[in-house]
Amino acid sequence: MFEIKKLKWGVVKRIKLLKKSYEKIFLDKGSNFYFIGIGGIGMSAIAFVMQKMGYKVSGSDMQESGMTKKLQDAGIKVFIGHERNNLPVDTDLIIVSSAIPKKNPEINKALELGIPIVKRSFVLGQIMKMKKGIAISGTHGKTTTTTMVSLILKNAGLDPVSLIGGEVKNIGGNYLAGDGEYLVAEACEYDRSFLDLHPHIAIITNIEEDHLDYYRDINEIKDAFKKFVSQIDEDGLLIIYADDPNNVEIAKSAKCKVYGYGFSSKNRMQNDILDDYLEVDEIIQNTGETNFSLSDGKSFGGFSLHIPGKHNVANACAAVMLTDYLGIDLDVARNFLKDFSGTNRRFQIKGQKNDIIVIDDYAHHPTEIKSTLEGARKFYKEKEIIVVFEPHQYSRTHLLRKEFADSFRNSNLVIIPDIYSVRDTDEDRSKISAQDLVGDINSNGTKALHIPGYENVVNYLNENVKPGSVIMTIGAGGIYKIGEDFLKK
Repeated sequence: MFEIKKLKWGVVKRIKLLKKSYEKIFLDKGSNFYFIGIGGIGMSAIAFVMQKMGYKVSGSDMQESGMTKKLQDAGIKVFIGHERNNLPVDTDLIIVSSAIPKKNPEINKALELGIPIVKRSFVLGQIMKMKKGIAISGTHGKTTTTTMVSLILKNAGLDPVSLIGGEVKNIGGNYLAGDGEYLVAEACEYDRSFLDLHPHIAIITNIEEDHLDYYRDINEIKDAFKKFVSQIDEDGLLIIYADDPNNVEIAKSAKCKVYGYGFSSKNRMQNDILDDYLEVDEIIQNTGETNFSLSDGKSFGGFSLHIPGKHNVANACAAVMLTDYLGIDLDVARNFLKDFSGTNRRFQIKGQKNDIIVIDDYAHHPTEIKSTLEGARKFYKEKEIIVVFEPHQYSRTHLLRKEFADSFRNSNLVIIPDIYSVRDTDEDRSKISAQDLVGDINSNGTKALHIPGYENVVNYLNENVKPGSVIMTIGAGGIYKIGEDFLKK
């Protein structure tokens, strides 16, 4: 009998494995893995990597997409739509996305056949056991930091396996399938998924209130992070953003060395926690460029980024600290960072029309929005910045309503089409509306409009935005389509 942890909507269920134990499933390269929700950014990365490792991989997704086409082009069988008959009869293990509902017909058939069902994070944890794991966690900055670390290791010749939560221009996809000893991956705290991981090294960017549809409060979030850092190998390393007091608190639960990075020399005084500290000495942000220098008592020299924002300097600092710890020449990091063009949906310049620049960003938490717009304002000092923001989840928007309303001070106009609903109940949807948030933003001194419907927003932008302006689409859903449609019309 084996204990299978089902989805977030499930309970622990005991299922007898009819064929093999978990260990044998992953040791046998002939094992057959089926992904439900394979087109998702995180699911597809694992599917690509597992196929490269020699496993049999197939799966399904509700809709055809650019990602499902990439999977098919790589030789992975992808069914569009979820049907009972999709499931291969010789399936050894089913991997599910947390977005899949429990009434999914493929899941029901798997339960009937006694095929074990696990979350993506469980599979990631099993693969990580085969490598030296580097896990990047935190409320914000995971994808950018993971990308930086992955490509520095690649440029240093370490040939890592990497699973990235976004498509990266520098590699043309969302994964690396190297043969080196390191595996780099994002470690998401939602539904405690990261507790399936036991990394050798972990980076924690920050800890804030988020996913409050799952966690009770910040204390419960910190408890999950404390458990996560306690699982790092004792001869490994935890790297934290030391300006964040929540990070400093949870670092006390680590059994390994703890390094810190940040912007304050006061952090050097936390000698009872930090074994080393890397400080950002100076930041100079100009149009199109961010320059900064680092030191840990000795100078690390100057670095340059072509993506804006203090938050991205912090992400780069974490990557540089890891570079130094692994004994990689700092010039590898220096040369990579100056040419780093970011990941898709992270301050991604989509194009230009009539001297109007269109930028897309995945930011969906108030702190992310605030940091992104601060960076944008320093990049585009005198330009008018128009933000089209689609809040992600009614529950998050309601619980962080005050913080959202105060996030847009560096913009000239905010347009909200509506609130993107995911995992929301009828009660959640009754607590706040797009019009409510527009009123709050206006009350905070930034002009805001509610324009329902993507097409209506595109028409408004075409008729009203002046040459020389910047349009920024911000949010975790399909809001990027507005910028793309504006450029096409």
